[in-house]
Amino acid sequence: MHLNVYMAELMEILKGIAVSEYWALLKKQGRFKRFMDAFNGFFNILDFSSVDHPFARNTGKLAILMITSNEGFMGGLNARVIETAFAHPEADNATLIMVGEQGAVRLEALKRPFKGFAGIVTEESYSAAVEIRNYIVQEVKKGAFQRLVVYYPKSISFMVQRVEELRVLPCTELFQKKGKPAPEEVDGLIIESSLHEMIQYLVETWIVQKFYEIFEESKLAEFSARTVHLEESFQLLQERGKGIRFQYLRSWHELIDKGMRDIFSAQIIRRKARRALNTNVSVK
Repeated sequence: MHLNVYMAELMEILKGIAVSEYWALLKKQGRFKRFMDAFNGFFNILDFSSVDHPFARNTGKLAILMITSNEGFMGGLNARVIETAFAHPEADNATLIMVGEQGAVRLEALKRPFKGFAGIVTEESYSAAVEIRNYIVQEVKKGAFQRLVVYYPKSISFMVQRVEELRVLPCTELFQKKGKPAPEEVDGLIIESSLHEMIQYLVETWIVQKFYEIFEESKLAEFSARTVHLEESFQLLQERGKGIRFQYLRSWHELIDKGMRDIFSAQIIRRKARRALNTNVSVK
């Protein structure tokens, strides 16, 4: 009974931590929109739509990147990410990339070759985004694959999470003309680098930013899913606690009743023995 109480208290503490982490991370989300607004504004000045670049080609082998969590109580959400990724029409022949050790264990059980990366730690999200970006760029240059789709958990609300699909490569829509620039925006514009080199730099910067955003979205889904799971566990422990207390009280009452019966039986036996002894003495 005491163990059940301690477990319920622990679940409530863990739930409180997950809730506070969720809201702290949610408050930071606005900075991504500000960055992308400024980043997209650059493409209103120059026209990249006619430039041929590997990052803008919609042909070639597909790679699937899956984002999973290493935290506890996340097995169900990790499984949904993998199942959704494997539902892709080209999943059987795609290059698989897995982020997270728990997801890697599931792929090993399925006997599928893959490239694995460590799970994302909140404080190291940006460095992890750079590391995975470098691998992606290297593999595209080698010709291992040309297209990339990412599957990751996203928090729709505090109580609802779903698996999102995001096409990262090719990023043809990134280079489509967003609008016609005003004359004062391009007056005196000097372009020193080639458009090909500019595309290379801009896409690498954009990929890092998208991965960074995806990792934080995944963390939000992780915190909310963990909170829901911990709340369910807490309620279950509360219900079990009631049953355990009932069993405890019933057992305690049974022990009291048994003790009283034993005492009463012993008294009867002693009285009978005393009467028998007195009878024997009288006869003699």
